[in-house]
Amino acid sequence: MGSDQAVLLLTLLSLSTILSLAENIINIDCGASESDLRSSWVGDEGFITTGKPFTIPGQKYNPLRSLRSFPSDQLINCYRNIPATRRRKTLVRTAFYYGNYDGKSSPPSFTVIYDLKHTDNITYTDSSRSYEDQPLFISEVIFTPAEKSISVCLFRNSTSQPVPFISTIQVYGMDVGMYDDIGPKEGLLFRQRFACGAEAAIRDPYGRVWSPIKPKNQGSSELTTSPSSIDTTGVPNKPPATVMSEALLKDVIRLSDKTLAGSPLYLALYFSEPQSLDRTKKRSFNVFLDTKQLGSGPIVPVFGKATQFVIRDIVATSKSKLIFRSTSDSALPPIVNAMELYSILEAHDGGNNGGGLSSGGNGGEEQSGGGDSDDREDRRKKKAKLDKAAKAAQVADAAKAANAANGPTRKPKLPLILGVTFGSAFAALSSVIAAISCKKSQNAKPQSDTEPAMSTGSGEEAGVAPLVGQQLASDVSDHHRHGAA
Repeated sequence: MGSDQAVLLLTLLSLSTILSLAENIINIDCGASESDLRSSWVGDEGFITTGKPFTIPGQKYNPLRSLRSFPSDQLINCYRNIPATRRRKTLVRTAFYYGNYDGKSSPPSFTVIYDLKHTDNITYTDSSRSYEDQPLFISEVIFTPAEKSISVCLFRNSTSQPVPFISTIQVYGMDVGMYDDIGPKEGLLFRQRFACGAEAAIRDPYGRVWSPIKPKNQGSSELTTSPSSIDTTGVPNKPPATVMSEALLKDVIRLSDKTLAGSPLYLALYFSEPQSLDRTKKRSFNVFLDTKQLGSGPIVPVFGKATQFVIRDIVATSKSKLIFRSTSDSALPPIVNAMELYSILEAHDGGNNGGGLSSGGNGGEEQSGGGDSDDREDRRKKKAKLDKAAKAAQVADAAKAANAANGPTRKPKLPLILGVTFGSAFAALSSVIAAISCKKSQNAKPQSDTEPAMSTGSGEEAGVAPLVGQQLASDVSDHHRHGAA
């Protein structure tokens, strides 16, 4: 392939990457006024009209350099008109990097509300993950948008409490069939996700970050090597082949997460036989949560193919364990390739798109075992405030819609940004083609500066800025505030 053909191919690949990002991935750099198109991050203008932008001095990675804070007396502030695919599972991840932006050395606690349906409590503790000696909190929810756009809102209980803030919002669309065990009004609040045999974090095209299990915290284990290719086509949740390519000999996984108590859980386990077994050998085992067997029959992993095991509505404690126990006719020990664990959130009546608020973490009214009657009363009061705030936000939305019907409509800025991106890409492509033609007509030597400025990453890297690659992904890969012990 000649140099000019290579340049054309690289440009086409760059354009393909941009089109892919526009369809499936949106990264919002909260508090930023400009967009970094090379890394797919866009500023938040056009998504929100309240709050005050801040820049953290000395922070070099753009998405964590800026944030938006909400110091007004307004209790709920919302990012709106964030594009999504209607009735398709969507992963939304929000990051809150304090950076001592306000000089108070005291990160606040508040609530993030996804599409006015599902909530997570942003609460910093002494064990919170940190970055550059400052607290970093990451929240992640999978749910089904009822419309073609979603909202992300921040709520504080009273004006006397510290003001909320937000650093980034990331939205990833998922394929048909993924997490179909979850109904249209339910959501999955992330707890743990492991690539059990991996040595480093693995990201996939759906925004999921798969972390390695740390053997020193999990007891003795042995890494086993899988075949060079794994068939994952029959697995609805689509774990990446790189995650399935390594397995871990394992008989116990300790969940060790105090936020699990009382909430119904969604557990997904993934298996693939790492060895080509003859007829004299068999690997067969059952899975238990503490003393209760999960599923109706044993797991028999298949060589070169992935197997998905999903069970929902199980209840665990902060000390629960997954136990893998060989059957009597098994000659080989249990293995596990990957694992996902979520709390199931239910959207009740009274919120946006027919759904209300379901509180995650320790904030749900339906949780049990997490405190005495005073704690439950506090949670009921907080939920009532959230419901009231959500209804107020709906009224505000209706008023805006009525005003829009009587006047000019202001379109969200994201399509304009993407339009500029497409235009720039096509312009760059035209320029390259023209340059190639010109070079051929002049018999000129290829020049190195004809290479496109935009780099093209792998499918796992698409839409991920250097922040995620260098710092945020490593934090997420350890799974922010929930680690296995």
